[in-house]
Amino acid sequence: MKRALVVCALAAACQPPGAGQPNTTRPAPPVRTFTLSDLVGGWRWMLRTEEAGTTRIEDEHWRFRPGAVPTQLVGRYVRTVEVRSDNRVPFSCNQRPWYRQRAVFDVTVDITMQAFGIKETAYRSEPSPCDRGFRHTSEYSAELDGDRLTLRWSDGKQTLLQLDDKVADLPTDPWEASPQIVGAWQWDATSYDDDLNLRDESEWWQVTKRTDSMVDATYRRRVTIRSGDGKPIACAKAPSWSYDDAFVMRGQREEEHWHFYELASDPGDHPCLRTTPHRALDEATAEQIGDYLILEWRGKRRQILYRPL
Repeated sequence: MKRALVVCALAAACQPPGAGQPNTTRPAPPVRTFTLSDLVGGWRWMLRTEEAGTTRIEDEHWRFRPGAVPTQLVGRYVRTVEVRSDNRVPFSCNQRPWYRQRAVFDVTVDITMQAFGIKETAYRSEPSPCDRGFRHTSEYSAELDGDRLTLRWSDGKQTLLQLDDKVADLPTDPWEASPQIVGAWQWDATSYDDDLNLRDESEWWQVTKRTDSMVDATYRRRVTIRSGDGKPIACAKAPSWSYDDAFVMRGQREEEHWHFYELASDPGDHPCLRTTPHRALDEATAEQIGDYLILEWRGKRRQILYRPL
């Protein structure tokens, strides 16, 4: 009898844990699966960084929608990068304290064994003197977690946040395909003169069409001289003084460029100008790059006009 009890005890000891006991473990949660339809809609990503006296803001607006292939989505995103000078010193590329670069990328989305695969298929960049226009196309693996879509590539990642789940048209290029030279232009600059006074200059241009190869233009220029130390300037008997000029021009197209000629001027008048001869009428060649008009005046003086917002 004692031998039988020992055998039974050993048999029980060899049972796997929990054998003969009621099953109290919880079942594994169901695996969350995603489909391409979960990506349909609008998404956004932003990043702000500071480096070498500049502030850089990157902003991307993405949108996915069904395409012609049932097992694939098509998409597009608009990427905008704004760079600002923290000390207001102008950038040489556009003579302004900030510049913007914009590009549009076309993409496709497929399901892979691990996640989603996103591939950039084409891009277009906005013409700008601050942008060479070249971009690399990339491929991403994408993982979805609720309203967050994390894109990964060989040396980085970024997370998009979902804005909506609507089936809508893909975004269009946010700039004109062939901008015209006619319309308003502007230019601003601050510099020091020979007496170390601050010189603020602003010009307001208006270009109107005469023919397909000829335009008329006028511009008004305001110049303000400010004392660098706040003391009165002798000729003005005040710490600052201003004057206005006005000019009439004619522009002629020459292949891909324009040639502008000043036809007449209405020079400003001020006691501080009476010892300075009026400048002669000038001329310049002009190249339009998107919303910028780059002028090369005689004497290799470079001036970059911009479209006012």
